[in-house]
Amino acid sequence: MATTVTVTSNYAGKEAGAIVGQAFKEADTIAKGIVTVFPNVNYKLNLRKIALTGGKREYTCGHVPAGAITLSEKVLEPKKFKDDFEVCKEDFRAQWSEETMGASAHNDNAPKDVMDAILVEKLAQTAEELDDNIWNGDGANADEFDGFLKLFLADATVIDVDLDTVTEANVEASIKAAIAAIPIDTRRKGLKISVSPDVAQFYNFWLISKGIANGLGGDANTALKFGKYEIVECNGLPTSTIVIAEPKNLIFGTGLLSDHNEVKLVDQDDTLLNGKIVGTMVYNAGVNYYNGAEIVWARPIA
Repeated sequence: MATTVTVTSNYAGKEAGAIVGQAFKEADTIAKGIVTVFPNVNYKLNLRKIALTGGKREYTCGHVPAGAITLSEKVLEPKKFKDDFEVCKEDFRAQWSEETMGASAHNDNAPKDVMDAILVEKLAQTAEELDDNIWNGDGANADEFDGFLKLFLADATVIDVDLDTVTEANVEASIKAAIAAIPIDTRRKGLKISVSPDVAQFYNFWLISKGIANGLGGDANTALKFGKYEIVECNGLPTSTIVIAEPKNLIFGTGLLSDHNEVKLVDQDDTLLNGKIVGTMVYNAGVNYYNGAEIVWARPIA
């Protein structure tokens, strides 16, 4: 079945300016270094953990072994996806692409303006969906893999913090509550505080208000920092959500990261003479983490 093409335009004939795709958010979970990327994972990745219990004692002569070494592992199995689409070149001749397709009735030339726009939009859509899937995905759905939040929910070792719905009035208290839950022995690590866009906005507004109230103006002290911690706005997180973790603890696995930026196109007029252009994307992806006891997940639980 061909991809449905819906053209909404009152312009017929020559190209009327650049075609602008819908606004999109990139997969900033990866771009901002919130997770560690493991490439070349096409079957499974074993996340191996080692835990040591010391055998320190007051000195006496002799060798008295004590303590324990525990080896364990989690498995990250990426899920493979395919995204196919098909367009008929004739659909675009009367609307946008008369000039770029040429005069021949054979439609020898692909509508470059439209195909470029489709590629941009397809890649943007994939990035947005990936970012959402990394956090909110449910592998029970055919087009998703299990995201971090589903994995956190099933893991009793992940540290849960119950927040009220975050507002400008309580954003400071909300961030403090999340930070206070970080285990003492984890605080020396390179933690990142990832927050949903609404939390980032409320915190930004709160900082601006403090700056104005203290005569510093609306541009003062608006960096997303909280003491020694960096706050990172993450578009994939649902509202009123804060996740605190070391990037080395959160793992994104895929075959090639470049697969997520590659769309293959074939003009079938070259072989089948059917006037169509077909395209596809193929990639795999999955997430997991090493240690749930070092992850803080704050959100309204009730």
